[in-house]
Amino acid sequence: MAEKEGKRFFVAVHGSGLCLDAVVAAIQVLEDDPSTNAGRGSNLTEDGSVECDASVMDGKTGAFGAVGAVPGVRNAIQIAALLAKEQMMGSPLLGRIPPIFLVGEGAREWAKSKDIALPLSIAEANEWLVTEKAKAQWTKYKSMVEAAKSENSPREGDSSVCQSTAMPGDVLEDRVMDTVGVICIDDEGHVASGASSGGIALKVSGRVGLAAMYGSGCWASSKGPFGAPFMAGCCVSGAGEHLMKGFAARECFVSLSLSQSGAASACTKVLRSVAEDSSRCGTDSSAGILVVQSEASIIDQGKSSRLNAVEIAAAYTSLSFGVGYFGSSMERPKVSILRSTKQQSKTAIDQFGARVDLSNG
Repeated sequence: MAEKEGKRFFVAVHGSGLCLDAVVAAIQVLEDDPSTNAGRGSNLTEDGSVECDASVMDGKTGAFGAVGAVPGVRNAIQIAALLAKEQMMGSPLLGRIPPIFLVGEGAREWAKSKDIALPLSIAEANEWLVTEKAKAQWTKYKSMVEAAKSENSPREGDSSVCQSTAMPGDVLEDRVMDTVGVICIDDEGHVASGASSGGIALKVSGRVGLAAMYGSGCWASSKGPFGAPFMAGCCVSGAGEHLMKGFAARECFVSLSLSQSGAASACTKVLRSVAEDSSRCGTDSSAGILVVQSEASIIDQGKSSRLNAVEIAAAYTSLSFGVGYFGSSMERPKVSILRSTKQQSKTAIDQFGARVDLSNG
């Protein structure tokens, strides 16, 4: 897995227990894996350090928690989860409004005040977070940026508005963009989702990416936009700035809930608009979306429901896309590294679909 470049990891989970905890546990495993761009092994900032983004959302309550550009933390998803859980605990002391989104060192200090175990210092954390591979790529990219600056210094009379940021082929081969996301649906009709990322390579320190933004990196809900029962979760990865502007995860959920064309179509609709937007300036349009939708039968005149099946769908414009899923009716989990079948087109969209029957689980 670690040798395969350009992939994105997403995990769809079905089981019992608190969905939010299942999402956090799965993301922590992926954050600790140096082959992903989340936690250990993350892309480095211009300054050569790690700053992580993460968010999580509970579908039943709508509780959301996120951290952005947080340094010195091994598992950013832990802090995001605690922020979300505090939303679910009811009225706080003296009616103070609890935060849902914290950034930078303020997020780290808040986590310490809540007794989350953290390294003693940012420097100590970076000894574990920064891998040799990440350092080697940082060195390579820094030298390329410096060379590009000298070659593309402003010339008199140059009035071009949109400068291409497309990467040379050798960079595309070894870039690390493996943002991670997890979606969980349980037997009781609960859904949660989360995302975690180290951000884009050589990002400006303090830059907050897609994985932390409300409605952009992840979304989960047990109701449609007009209140009707509809349970689904979504995770998004890719060209962050373009995806953030369109609230990609929420937009995909809303499109799915209102359309009869299916989950894959909803993912593709969002990705197509992103690809068109980014192609105007030649920027990277690489992105992927995963959706998990439940199929439930209503029992006792709508008072309760039973989960019959889960539909999993993905759409991606990246060279590859990693998907793993497991349900209570399955003997073993399934994992696939999907490869693009349309590499000649920058705006082409590939799709993936699966259905997990849970009626006998």
